[in-house]
Amino acid sequence: MKKLCLVTIGFAIGLMTYAQKTKVSVSNESIGGGNNSALSVIIIHPDASEVQKQWKSHIKGYKSDNVKSGKEVFADNCKITSISENTIDIYARAEKVKDNTVKLVVAFNLGGAYLNGSAPGYKSAEKMVYDFAIKITKAGIADEIKEEEKALKKKEKTFDKLVKDNVKLHASIAASTKAIADAKKAIEQAKKDIEANLKDQDGSKKEIATQKKVVQVVNDKLKSVK
Repeated sequence: MKKLCLVTIGFAIGLMTYAQKTKVSVSNESIGGGNNSALSVIIIHPDASEVQKQWKSHIKGYKSDNVKSGKEVFADNCKITSISENTIDIYARAEKVKDNTVKLVVAFNLGGAYLNGSAPGYKSAEKMVYDFAIKITKAGIADEIKEEEKALKKKEKTFDKLVKDNVKLHASIAASTKAIADAKKAIEQAKKDIEANLKDQDGSKKEIATQKKVVQVVNDKLKSVK
């Protein structure tokens, strides 16, 4: 019961986590070689390296001259006119916060200054990061659903086997009960047969004794012949 309660509590906490609204915030972060203004968002996903890999693939779609990956993903000279008419250098990194939760930090270098909440293109940058976070969160949950469905199928298989085993056990009990009943009948019949056998033995002994006397009489008859 205690284990079941813990599982239920864990599941409830998981649902609460998923229910939290995805929110992009602005703060100073250690990124891009210094302490710079950056956008950050929490993504429901178990693997920070996979999130960073997905961001690298995503940012390539913004006409970057070059995308490099290390501790941070660096996209050089991206062209995103909704954020800035000039090219933008974008730095990003993903870090695991706790189980199944990753923090994505993205910094937009507009050319000497990093994008902050008061910049004209902030809303577009916020939407860009938000849309990516939603996409990856949904993909992560979809993968989790697949894994949980696999686990469900295994549990259903186990249950089906238990049901079949239960049917076999009932059949075994029925067969054993019948065998026991048949054995009892056989025992009772054997007891009766033993009694009849003992009576037959007594009769046979008497017949043997009588026949011995007959044999003796015939032997005496033979001896009397002279």
